[in-house]
Amino acid sequence: MPAPKQDLFARLEAGLESFTPTERHIAHYMLGKRGELPFETAASLAQKLGVSAVTVGRFCRLLGYRHFRAVKEELRKSTSSAPWLVGAQLAQFVTHYGEDQVRRGLDSEIAALAEVHGMVDTPPWKAVTQLLVRSQLVQIAGFQTERGLALLLANQLQYVREGVEIVDTSAGNYADVFARRAKSRCLILLDMRRYSRQSYLLAEKAADESIPLVIITDKYCDWGPRFTPHVFALPSESGQFWSSPVPMTCFINLLVTSVVARSGRAVEQHLEKLSELFEHFTGFVGTSGSRRNSRRA
Repeated sequence: MPAPKQDLFARLEAGLESFTPTERHIAHYMLGKRGELPFETAASLAQKLGVSAVTVGRFCRLLGYRHFRAVKEELRKSTSSAPWLVGAQLAQFVTHYGEDQVRRGLDSEIAALAEVHGMVDTPPWKAVTQLLVRSQLVQIAGFQTERGLALLLANQLQYVREGVEIVDTSAGNYADVFARRAKSRCLILLDMRRYSRQSYLLAEKAADESIPLVIITDKYCDWGPRFTPHVFALPSESGQFWSSPVPMTCFINLLVTSVVARSGRAVEQHLEKLSELFEHFTGFVGTSGSRRNSRRA
């Protein structure tokens, strides 16, 4: 069987919606572990995924390869200088970490940033940008280490439009999301594996209540598409001990920029008002404080 002409990862991404759940599970893993695949075997891959080696081989044939060894051979030729990751175990990480690992991490994050930038102005990107612009209420929730990223997105959006809230994840009942009524709204979830059970339950409930949902996650999340078409699966592996937040931070910055670009004069008016209020109550470095204090002086 001749090797397919299309790039392996392009075929994986193109086939995600048509794959069976098991095939999608394998595809997400391969997309997220690009640098490690040349060092896997069908058996080791199957063990990590909880499937049989026969299933891995069948999936490779579906992609147009004779077997997994053919996949590895192509990857070795096309990514011979690409970084590969050391794994998630702390002991192994400490053993291998050094100058080369820093370089590989940099290479991985540069590639991830390029991939995120490539999402801009695609149909899914335009659809979500338009959703954020037209929604009267935008609510954002993040879990685990992504809580700070959710707050970053909320704070940046609050600077350019009204009606943006960070979800109260401590109350336990999410009444601020599901007991609210708004003419138009959307919910944004940010989470990376291992995913919080709350992420899944929020997504499930939002889908049940027909609340437009956006999920910003990593390439391992195979449950997001069950609840919404607006799933952005970002690269997260960098060879560091933690999954890298850099691609998600870049995504947030680009998304807010797109909202600004599509909101017109309303953003400028909102920013002018916020700047005036901040100057009045707080002031900026290098200024004499609020106007009220200036008048009293």
